[in-house]
Amino acid sequence: MININKFREVSFFKFLTLFIIYMLFVNHIFLYKGVFLGFLETNSLSFSTLFFTIMCIFLASLFASVFCIVFLPYLLKPFTIFIIIVSSICSYFMSNYGVIINKEMLLNVLHTDNKEAFSYLSINLVLWFVFATILPCIYVVFVKINYGSFKNSLKIRLKIIAFSIVTIAIIFSLTSKIFIPFFREHIYLKTVLLPSYPVYSAIKLAQILLQKPLPFTYVADDAALTNDKKKILVLIVGETQRSKNYSLNGYAKNDTNKFTKQKDVVSFTNFYSCGTATETSVPCLFSDLKRENFSNREAKARENLVDIINKLGIKTYFFGNNSGGCKGVCDNLDQNHTSEHRAAGFDEVIFDEAKKVIKDANSTTFIVLHLQGSHGPIYYKGYPSKFKEFTPTCDTAELNKCTPDEIANTYDNTILYEDYLQSELINALEARKDKFEVAMFFFSDHGESLGENGIYLHGLPYSIAPDEQKHIPAIIFSSDSELLKRLKARKNETLSHDFIFSSVLGYFGVKTKAYEPEFDIFRE
Repeated sequence: MININKFREVSFFKFLTLFIIYMLFVNHIFLYKGVFLGFLETNSLSFSTLFFTIMCIFLASLFASVFCIVFLPYLLKPFTIFIIIVSSICSYFMSNYGVIINKEMLLNVLHTDNKEAFSYLSINLVLWFVFATILPCIYVVFVKINYGSFKNSLKIRLKIIAFSIVTIAIIFSLTSKIFIPFFREHIYLKTVLLPSYPVYSAIKLAQILLQKPLPFTYVADDAALTNDKKKILVLIVGETQRSKNYSLNGYAKNDTNKFTKQKDVVSFTNFYSCGTATETSVPCLFSDLKRENFSNREAKARENLVDIINKLGIKTYFFGNNSGGCKGVCDNLDQNHTSEHRAAGFDEVIFDEAKKVIKDANSTTFIVLHLQGSHGPIYYKGYPSKFKEFTPTCDTAELNKCTPDEIANTYDNTILYEDYLQSELINALEARKDKFEVAMFFFSDHGESLGENGIYLHGLPYSIAPDEQKHIPAIIFSSDSELLKRLKARKNETLSHDFIFSSVLGYFGVKTKAYEPEFDIFRE
């Protein structure tokens, strides 16, 4: 039991000193991984140590000057607790998974359900939360801070601010020719500085969320069917799969595509995602907007691909097992044509739903499957035990405790399981090709980092995200041999989610001003 009477009274200066030391600790990613290791790449150990020390002094002086201004007596404790909570939690996830807390990542957090949130729970997280968050906050709540008289308090603050500004000015004047080029080259470092970047990102996200909705735009109000041939197309949106681990694309460690390899499929080797997180990629790939000009706000105010196909009278279904839901894509569909399992079980549950629709179909049909797929960090829970083919595996959410081989094996097992489900779906489609032209189009929403350069999971800003988070698999099966022949000729072209919208419209023979033939993978 904590005896609050044992908390000693401390001066404002001592409290400020302790808090700055704490802030330097939670900023170890910026200081050690960013500055120290960044200089060590091209300089000696002594040179790197010197500039690491200088940056610590610079950052401490910056914190001291800012905190002396904003830490007024009645605001000090609430501000301090807020900064501790934000900085400690962000520091843990940045350190353990290599993520950046930008507005896209915060949006992901807002839409995270309990199951996904608990997947990150571990002993390390609990210990970090206790010692780096709860105990410091308890100390701040109960410690008595002696500010002294108003005159003395003001004098101390002004001295600290003046000393800090002079220190910053001296360091800047002596080292600017070294630090400025360094930070220009390592521009991402601004995104790991705590608490500034997460707070900045939260403010930007709040501004976006508080914007008034745009007027709704019907992008294909002239849409009409020009092809009366009966077709079934199954569009599969995978989760967190990367092209690098597909044996169809040359991956040699494990045969992750041993089931679809037996089918006549086309695997595209240079396919790229619209974003590095589901919150962006899924609305984007169903939108007529391209990655360069995409925004969630605009997408919400426009017809999406599912809306257009559905209004043409084509039977349209959306079966989802992704924990984040359909991201608004299926909101306008008949509820009898949708399901949202939200990762309640393995993905086969929605494949079974799709196979039933395929079996019973008597007219042109469009089916979308949104998978839970290879969602991390608990890859080992993404497949039934009988698909634990590649071993040893990483059976924990703490990926940094596993070897690269264990992580890759576990991740590959999730791909193998999804590959099996796709091959079974192809069997169901082939059973109907006597009455329908049938096709399956699979692609992932984004990729995944598996520890390369200390980076795990996904969600980094697109401009700095590694290729593993953007380079995704894409596979097409079709009963049309001529179509497959054309697709095989394009398998090495650079393609992306930007091609999904017009490709699906073109496949069904939809004529509309929104259709762009140059973005139709299926075109003749």
